[in-house]
Amino acid sequence: MFFASLGLSYVFLIPAFAEGLGASYLELGLIGTVRSVPYMFLPVIVGYIGDRFDRSRLYLSSIFATGVGMLVLAAMRTVEGIILVQVFLGIGFSLFWPLSEALVSETAPLHRRTSIMGTYGVAWATGFLIGPLFGGLIADGVGFQAAFLVAGTIVLITAAVAVAAIHGSRKRDQSRADKHSTRPEWALVSRLLPMLVVQIPYGIVFAFIVSIFPGYAVQSGLTTFEVGVLVSGFTFARIVMFTLSGRFERFGERKSATFAFMAMALVLLLIPIDRSFVALLADMCVLGLCVGIIYPQTVGYISKHSPSANLGFAVGLYETIFGIGFAIGPLASGLIAEATTLNFVYGFLAGIALSAIGLLAFSKASHIK
Repeated sequence: MFFASLGLSYVFLIPAFAEGLGASYLELGLIGTVRSVPYMFLPVIVGYIGDRFDRSRLYLSSIFATGVGMLVLAAMRTVEGIILVQVFLGIGFSLFWPLSEALVSETAPLHRRTSIMGTYGVAWATGFLIGPLFGGLIADGVGFQAAFLVAGTIVLITAAVAVAAIHGSRKRDQSRADKHSTRPEWALVSRLLPMLVVQIPYGIVFAFIVSIFPGYAVQSGLTTFEVGVLVSGFTFARIVMFTLSGRFERFGERKSATFAFMAMALVLLLIPIDRSFVALLADMCVLGLCVGIIYPQTVGYISKHSPSANLGFAVGLYETIFGIGFAIGPLASGLIAEATTLNFVYGFLAGIALSAIGLLAFSKASHIK
């Protein structure tokens, strides 16, 4: 997981790559949206299929797809070409995340799933911490094409290793599915709905951070390396929170998420004021802390309240709803920035974060801890 994420983390460099080719605010938003469109429907379908067949083979195909996508990206010389590659990457990501989360969740004892998802988060987030930093150095020194070639090679090597690592997992998956009862999908959706709904505002804000903000930072005068440091700071903060996921689980999923969204909204309002590199680094670290709270608590809650035979569907549904928000975020931010000002976008996103608090408060009656 670490090495796959190391290569996949180079997607953070795509906005800066596109900005260097003359991409507008709208085009930057379109890049993030196009990559996110498959995420609006594929994860739940893939999760459902994975529950009934061998999800490990689907997982391997996702690694190959994303690795090839990175290599193709290195050959692009136009913004239009970059946008087209996002479709391929989006399909790969739509398989990769829900399948890997389901594979990890089903191997963990029920009472430790949230904590284990935090450990899983540390593994992939560490890759996302180191990747943008070295990717930024490579891009500054040799060029973006070389950086994406390195990323694609890392991911494809990981796929080869994964073939051996998960050999025989099909039999283990099938035996687990046979030993656990199923729950009708509609009943499962009803039970998990409160935690699922808040993924839309979460996805909108998170998409802006990873898809749009790096390009904005370059336009503000930061170097590619400095952007890489900002992204790495964001990811390091996530890792810190992932290691504390067990403590936040005891505090309660709803309370933890409410606290995180409040802090997220405050930081989004401060970013237009904090124009220096150091101030922006601090802002990105706080945003990383917030994301690090929300993710493991949500996935852990969903996996604990889903039968193993429906686990892929449940996690896939979570990723699909998150994907809807993630697809809306970049395009909406780009359109608003074109029509108004960039500062207004930050205020809009702060309002979106606060709306999640309202949803969480409304969900109190659903007995979310």
